[in-house]
Amino acid sequence: MDKKILTQRQEEVFEFIRKRSEETRLPPTVREIGEAFNISSTNGVRSILGALIKKGHIKRSPRLSRGIELIEVAPKPSLGEQLGVEIPILGRIAAGQPILAVQNLEGTVTVDRDFLARQTNVFALRVKGDSMVQAGILDGDLVFARQQNSAEDGQIIAALVDDEATVKYYKPKDSSVELHSANPIYAPIIVTPDRHFSIAGRIIGVMRKVN
Repeated sequence: MDKKILTQRQEEVFEFIRKRSEETRLPPTVREIGEAFNISSTNGVRSILGALIKKGHIKRSPRLSRGIELIEVAPKPSLGEQLGVEIPILGRIAAGQPILAVQNLEGTVTVDRDFLARQTNVFALRVKGDSMVQAGILDGDLVFARQQNSAEDGQIIAALVDDEATVKYYKPKDSSVELHSANPIYAPIIVTPDRHFSIAGRIIGVMRKVN
């Protein structure tokens, strides 16, 4: 229901009802409204309440002394919220550049905000190959990563190794980092201190196009 515009007095009475309901958890009676606004006639109060009912702001049960109920209308989502959020798809990630540098962008994809649990600072990568098939990540999938430069042992991350982005299980060691596949035919990638390595983000979702 769309609420109609109130007159000043109607607005004042509505705000009184709302505040009293919030403060005491009970709506005011007709008599209490009359006393608050110096309206001596109960019919005068009922006339205002009738206008509030007609304009969609309250409901009322006449048989109850405190039978006034506010009508809550959920706000309409903005156009952006209806369409979702636009996530950048990264191609090649160059060492020393910001993750979302223009030269890294391949395009964008729009997804529902709830798909990523409304997390922010998210980017996408296109998966190439079958190294993560047992983790449910297939060739051609889009994986979504939340930007962060650290991760916990065993998490799936988007990492930058010698100027190339890869998606693997993260296994830190004392003097190196191991990046494990989810496919037994591939050996772990051993990243020694002489190689460039950085964590671009932690994988939080996967999207697959079904033909």
